[in-house]
Amino acid sequence: MTSNETLVEAEAVAPAPAAAPKRRRGFFAGGHYIPYVMILPAVAALIGVMAYPLYSLFDLSFQNVNRYAQLVNPSLSRYIGLDGYTKVLSDDQFWEVVLRSVYFTVELVVLSMVLGMLFALLLNRVSPWAKVTVITVLMFVWAIPAIVTGTIFKWLFASKGGVIDYIGYLFGGTSETKNYDWFADPTVGLYVVSAAVIIWGALPFLVIGLHAALTQVPKELIEASKLDGANALQSFRHVVVPVIKPFLLVSASLSFIWDFQVFAQIFSLRNSSPEPGYWNIGIYLYEKGIVSSHYSDSSVISIAMILLMLAVLVFYIRQVIKIGAQD
Repeated sequence: MTSNETLVEAEAVAPAPAAAPKRRRGFFAGGHYIPYVMILPAVAALIGVMAYPLYSLFDLSFQNVNRYAQLVNPSLSRYIGLDGYTKVLSDDQFWEVVLRSVYFTVELVVLSMVLGMLFALLLNRVSPWAKVTVITVLMFVWAIPAIVTGTIFKWLFASKGGVIDYIGYLFGGTSETKNYDWFADPTVGLYVVSAAVIIWGALPFLVIGLHAALTQVPKELIEASKLDGANALQSFRHVVVPVIKPFLLVSASLSFIWDFQVFAQIFSLRNSSPEPGYWNIGIYLYEKGIVSSHYSDSSVISIAMILLMLAVLVFYIRQVIKIGAQD
């Protein structure tokens, strides 16, 4: 028997290879469902905690409920449909507060991001021991409660015995400078003093986060840009910013969310009773809901505040998804 015949007989006798098992496709293939199962308890807990309060908030917004109606004549509390929304949205003071909140928030976000970037760049150039010292101090600042920070700044900017006025007086100021009232004009008190308090508390997070982001920029790219003739500003704009852009977008979105609803700092600066010129959306909500006991009006304001924040939240979530897709 020739070798060819033997090979033919062996192939005839050998069993046919088993068919490859069909791969499962769809949601349950390859364990695609596992992340959803893992996050399900957190989602269930979140829904359980928030579902009833949100329902109560929306239900209250369609009623006419205040302290008088609850304590004296409960029959006055009744469903009034959209009349509560019409009342709040047609109030000029509400839109004045909204615009003030937007302006104030934009100021806070821009200044805190710029200052945070400057300090982060400086932190990137100091020695290791100086870096550890600065980060430790920043963490200490971040740990101080907002009410305490506001109280300290109220003393610093006090018109009688204030440290800031005294420093201005030492550097050539007059007797009026020594007793300047920073809170007499709400514009100065809000956009200067209150902004200083809030930015002071926001800088630790931004400085440490931006410093960490800067450490991820490859030094080779910066050196290559310098070899191509780019100066420091051009290297920062065309090399550093594109690399840290994801963190810039996320931190700016978070800063907007935090600063838009700020409350404790302004509340403590004005001795627990801010004047109307200091009202942002958080203080306005407190004045209507707690001080004036207009519970239905405050629920409408809360819903309007939620809707205003949704646009920023959607932008933030989209950026997070994009960053996750890039990774």
